[in-house]
Amino acid sequence: MDSIEYTSFESSLGVISVVSKNNRIIALDLNSVHPYQVEKYLLTRYPDAVESPRSFKTIRLLLDRYLRGEKVDFDVDVDTSGLNPFTCRVLAELRKIPYGELASYLSIGKRLGYPMAARAVGQAVKRNPIPIIIPCHRVIRDDGSLGGFSLGKQVKKRLLSLEGILDRIK
Repeated sequence: MDSIEYTSFESSLGVISVVSKNNRIIALDLNSVHPYQVEKYLLTRYPDAVESPRSFKTIRLLLDRYLRGEKVDFDVDVDTSGLNPFTCRVLAELRKIPYGELASYLSIGKRLGYPMAARAVGQAVKRNPIPIIIPCHRVIRDDGSLGGFSLGKQVKKRLLSLEGILDRIK
């Protein structure tokens, strides 16, 4: 049987919730609601989940350091197996984008062997269940403009600013 654990905690961006299945991160979300509402949502979505702050000590430390502006490599196990194969390949490619660097939807498509798949890559990026750890905020449009972000454009700008690369965006 799968072991599903979760935690939620306050951060400078709002309440961050993290969910793992068999010790691999499957979801990260950011909310501006009360922590009780976050927990209620998590238990609705993952009814067998158990709260376990201790299990997430390392990831919480990494996120805290990252949100203070420190360079962090999120070398943690993730599980995207519930997504379609193309999305999994795109998300694996996103994890290769180094801290402080940018990539375009088009360039990711080209790296995957699909030179005309910028929109498909964008849709895959949009499905990222583990933002920040899988750094979809580092993906921009080919023209150098910001593009979208599942947690909102203001959060994307904040994350890019933390990494010192917001000034490279049109």
